[in-house]
Amino acid sequence: MRIKGWTGATVLMALMLAAAGQPAAAASLKDENLLVVMPEGFKVGFQVSKGPMDMAEYVPSDETVDDWSRMVTIQIFHNPTDADPDNFAGSLRGAWAEACPGGSGEKLSIGTENGFPVALWSYACPLNPATGKPESMWLKVTGGTDALYSVQYAYRQSATDTLAEPALSYLKSVLVCDTRRDDRACPKGM
Repeated sequence: MRIKGWTGATVLMALMLAAAGQPAAAASLKDENLLVVMPEGFKVGFQVSKGPMDMAEYVPSDETVDDWSRMVTIQIFHNPTDADPDNFAGSLRGAWAEACPGGSGEKLSIGTENGFPVALWSYACPLNPATGKPESMWLKVTGGTDALYSVQYAYRQSATDTLAEPALSYLKSVLVCDTRRDDRACPKGM
């Protein structure tokens, strides 16, 4: 399923297809694709296409984007001038610290997945001045040929190992693939 109104790179909500008992046909994927699942018990809280950026925010079904305990944010930046995932995540560290006094960002790893460069970072905000609550976020950025893909898993709590485990497990499941290249192929059956 494509997120309504999004163009360019496809976002496949594999969990929704599997839950509906509908395998994603190979013909449904074309070119470069972000494969990501909506976390169980979440709903679309907000989505927008603005210039070269598409964004969707997912929150638990009984929460809103204004009052959430957990949030998954997907951003796709089409035709970026800098598709380096580590540069993107590093620049976000500065914005994060500016928005949150005492906020920090830490690189966890950089490497490649399915032939694409990937950066994984964590961010901490001891007390968000806008909400009066702490926030923690884990971010996976993938540099594609057609777009830069950013997937965030955030909590309105201070970071702990208990929170990190499901966030990192979720981000590990995120994959970018390209039907045009054998070395970046999409999983069979998709």
